[in-house]
Order: sequence, then structure tokens, then C-alpha cells
Amino acid sequence: MIRLAAIGVGNRTGKYLRYLEAYPGRAALVAIVEPDPVRRENARKRFGLAAEDCYEYADDFFSEPGRCDAVIIGSPDSEHYSEAMQAISRGYHVLLEKPVAQNFGQCEAIARAAAKARVKVGVCYVLRFMPVYRKIKELLDSGIIGRVTDVSHQEFVGIDRMLHTYVRGYWNKASESNPSFLSKCCHDVDMLLWTTGARIKSVQSTGSLEWYRPENAPAGSTDYCIDCPVEKTCAYSAIDMYIRRGVWTDNFPVPERVSKEEVLQEEMRLGRFGRCAFKCGNDVADRQVVTMLSTEGMLITVLMNTFTRREGRRTVYSGTEGEIVADGWKVEVRMHKDGKVVTFDYGSEAAKPLHGGADIEIVDDFISAVEDPSRQPAIPISDALESHRVCFMAG
Repeated sequence: MIRLAAIGVGNRTGKYLRYLEAYPGRAALVAIVEPDPVRRENARKRFGLAAEDCYEYADDFFSEPGRCDAVIIGSPDSEHYSEAMQAISRGYHVLLEKPVAQNFGQCEAIARAAAKARVKVGVCYVLRFMPVYRKIKELLDSGIIGRVTDVSHQEFVGIDRMLHTYVRGYWNKASESNPSFLSKCCHDVDMLLWTTGARIKSVQSTGSLEWYRPENAPAGSTDYCIDCPVEKTCAYSAIDMYIRRGVWTDNFPVPERVSKEEVLQEEMRLGRFGRCAFKCGNDVADRQVVTMLSTEGMLITVLMNTFTRREGRRTVYSGTEGEIVADGWKVEVRMHKDGKVVTFDYGSEAAKPLHGGADIEIVDDFISAVEDPSRQPAIPISDALESHRVCFMAG
């Protein structure tokens, strides 16, 4: 049985660890690292760990050799490089949440260290495991639409996700995390490069922090939504989002003997998530369009759209013989010559939790690679470098 340690047990890692419940005989969680005491204690109880197996700091965990066979790193972006390098130096295989690091040099250093140490580092690019994008890859490889000339991809981030993650949340400052396009869209870029086989030679990017700025705050607004006189008419109200509609509330850790309602009320009064959306000190772009030119002359455009209630993706691959139009649950092949349309519907798979089961598949693939010396993870760090290179070029 593979011994796993989890570094950072927030939202994403919590979903990956569902694998242990789905496949109880293949891996065991033997240690966790989590600075937040509530998250740490909740994870300890969830997985039946002893107190000595739970660490506040990664350095303390790494100071004890031989604790595990592999680690899942889901800590803040700013910690990825240090933690990945420490894990590799101790011979631990690594499943690393995206983005890999905070600059391209760090990404390359992780890849070099992994190759030198013969350690496997997989990257959590969930889209490659989703049926829709696997089907697109299969269709493009078959040549059914001829030579791909252009690709247009829209990433609908959604207002709630934008507010929770990139305005009020922990990814709202590039220096402390990463630029928003890299954080949100690096796996989109990877998916586009993977499905088309494109190698990018130039990148053009246009974007800015357009709306969530102090000068755009409604007249009379206060620093916190809970005591704001214009809160009920504001489309960006934290009270409306977390209290009335109750969305994105699973990300708030709830201590023992405290209700979720009490945690939310306290957060709205004093926490970062209760702040006015226009007064959060955020500096990452809230809109961006990136155009890539491949060495083969293919144009690939990615639009990060945050001013929408919609969440999801829409991609159009234009070819010399036809086109492929896809969203998260359906793929249509439309031929130029006769107008024939063939549809592949993955609605039932897409409706399943955990990205349609892809979060579980990522971990299963990684565990299989750790078990088998001849295998690499489906997305090794070497494959993830190109998408990171493009996203760092986009800024």
C-alpha cells in the first residue's frame, strides 16, 4: 500500500483525498501538513491520524525522513516550489497542484531535480482526464476536420468564483500567488496544446484589472458588506453570496462545537471574505485575452471571461475539412462539405461530482505510476512546462 502525505488540506486536496475512500486498499494517508488548526484537526479526524502525524509546517514534516512514499502538494502557490524540491530531495514522488510555481525558472528547476533524482512528479491538470477533452483529442488525432487552422476557447470564470478566489480570496495578489490567467487557465492552455499538438512560438496578451478597484465602489459603500447601506442593491455583495445564496461556503473550515452559520457571520464581520469587492487590495486581472501562434501557423485564442454568471468552457476548433465545437458535456463535429453534424453527449459523466470523476482519476493514475517503476504519470512535470511557459509569457 502506497503511503501518502498531504501538504495543504484545503479544497482541492480534500477532493483528491476522496480517492482514499473510493479505493481503500491502494493507498493510505500517513501524514498531513496544514497551518490552519481547524483544517488540520478536521483532516486528522477524517482520516484517523495520530496527533504526531499532523504538522503545522512543511519543514517539520520534511525533517523526519522516510515518512511516506509520495506527497500531494495542494498548498498555496507560493509554497509549491520549496515543498516540491524538498520532497524530491527526500525521494518522495509528488502530485503537484497547478500552477506548479511562481516563475518559469522554478518550474524548470523542479523538472530537472525530478529527472536527476528519478522521482515522478505529476501535475493536476484535470481537463486531460475529462471525457469531452479526451474525445476531442481522439477526433483531432484522426484528422477528421483536416488541418486545424484556428482554435477559439472561452473560459467562463463566473462572478462568484472571481469574487471568492481572485478578488477577496487568496489568489488576489500576483506576488503572493500568481497572475489570474496562469492560476485559472494554465490547464486550459495545456488542454489546447495537448489536443492540437501545437508548439507555441509567440504570445500576445491583453488584459487588466478593470472593475474591482476602489474608484468603482458604489457611492456610500463601506469596507465591509455587513454594515454597508447599499449592500442589498450591490451585485457583488458578500452577504448575498455567502449568507443568502450560500454558495462557496464549503471552503470555510468549521471548528468543533461551532456552527457553520457562526463561522460565516464572523467572517462577514472581520474576515477577508466579508470585504467590499472594490476595496480588497487585489491586483490580478479580471479580464484577459491571450492569442498564441504555433510553429505550424495555428492561431489559438483564450478569453478569460469573469463578468458572467456562467461557469464552464466553450471551444471551437476550425479545420480545413470541418470544425469541432465543444463545451463541458458535448462535442459536435460539423463537416464543411456536406454539413453533416455528429454529436457526442457526455452530460451524464459531466454531472458526476469531482469534475465528473476526473479528480479521482488523477490520483489513481498517480498511484499507479508510483507502484510501477516503468510508468510515468499521465501529465508529468516535463509535459506541463510548455503550458506554464506560455502562461508566464502572457503575464
